[in-house]
Amino acid sequence: MAWIFALNAECGGRETHARDLARHFEGWPSRIFTANGGWWCGVAPEGMGERGVESDEDATAVTAAGRRLYWQLRTAPPVYRYALAGPKTDELRSYDQLMAQDLTLVPGLVVSEDIWFATGRRSDFSDFAPGYRWIPYHGERYAPAR
Repeated sequence: MAWIFALNAECGGRETHARDLARHFEGWPSRIFTANGGWWCGVAPEGMGERGVESDEDATAVTAAGRRLYWQLRTAPPVYRYALAGPKTDELRSYDQLMAQDLTLVPGLVVSEDIWFATGRRSDFSDFAPGYRWIPYHGERYAPAR
C-alpha cells in the first residue's frame, strides 16, 4: 500500500543505504522499496501516512509532521541523493527525470550537493545539512475540490 503523506528518499543503487536511513528514523513507520532504478526509504508520521489533507486542521497537523520529518532528516547519515516530504512522494521521479526538470519548482526538495552542483548551483536552494541543499518546505494546504 502506498502512503499518501510521507518522506521518501532516493538512495541510489544500494539497498544498504536505504536500510541505514530507515534505521535513522527508528520508531517511525518506514519501508524500503525499489522504484525507477533505485533503492528508496519511505518514512511516514504515525497515523498520517494513510490519508491526505482533507481539512484546515489536517493541513496544520500534516505540516507539523512534515517539519518533524525534515528535522530528523537533517541529522541522517549522508546515504541518500534526494528526498521530499509531502503527499504522494512515493511517486517521485527517477534520478534522470529529476535531473532534467526545474528543481526550484519543488518546495521541500532536498538534494545532495552533487545534484545541486550538476544542476547549476541555483541560488533558490538553501543550506539543509552538511552535503545537502534544499528548497525550503512551506507546509501543506487544504484545497477543497471544486
